[in-house]
Amino acid sequence: MGIEKKFRGHYKKIITLCGFLLLTFSAVAETIYELDFSTASGNVQNWFEKIKWEFREDITDMNLRFEEGKLVIEPTRDELGVMMLEFDEKDYLHGETKIRIEWGVDQYPLGADWNGPKEKTRNTREAISFMVFFGETKLDSGLFLAPNLPYFISFFLGKDEKPDQVYFGNYWQDGGRYLCIPCDGSIGKTFITEIDLSAKFFELFGKKQLPVTALGIEIDVQKTEKVNGRHSKAFIKRVELFK
Repeated sequence: MGIEKKFRGHYKKIITLCGFLLLTFSAVAETIYELDFSTASGNVQNWFEKIKWEFREDITDMNLRFEEGKLVIEPTRDELGVMMLEFDEKDYLHGETKIRIEWGVDQYPLGADWNGPKEKTRNTREAISFMVFFGETKLDSGLFLAPNLPYFISFFLGKDEKPDQVYFGNYWQDGGRYLCIPCDGSIGKTFITEIDLSAKFFELFGKKQLPVTALGIEIDVQKTEKVNGRHSKAFIKRVELFK
């Protein structure tokens, strides 16, 4: 009986501690923006437009659909597609910010190549990327045909890239950085990408994080080869920005 009573007391302490940790995390981790596709249904473009996202480039041609609690993107042509949310100034996300993305790839674009020096033109393509834009000042794109953009960090999933490498695109090299995290090249697997944006922004640009002013989802399979009747296939389940 003494041992049983002691065990019950120890068990209660564990439960109390777990509850305390959960409450502490909830108090600290304040969600400030979320995309959750777990119950999404219907027309994808209508769904996004209701929450003030815009469709740009050839995104409507990329076989977008909600399926089993996730947004699926499956382009059958070598095109570029973008979904963008530009916050009104009153809705900018200020302060130290973290991001968590649940996503994966079922087919990587064949022919994508991020390797090599940034001075070299490469076929920098991705099955899916999530972009976070900071501040309002637009920096030179490096090409008169490409729009100038604010600072941004673009997270993507790649097959042959490295998780500890900072990648540059062919353009936007002044203010754009591309990170493949966790980047193990698996297919059909749900990855968790979780990053302290404030710390990463300082690491990449050497300054305090500017407010988050826009978000984007990009699919770029230009100049890649078609396999299995498509250029890539990716999915995203949830995105959360929190403090």
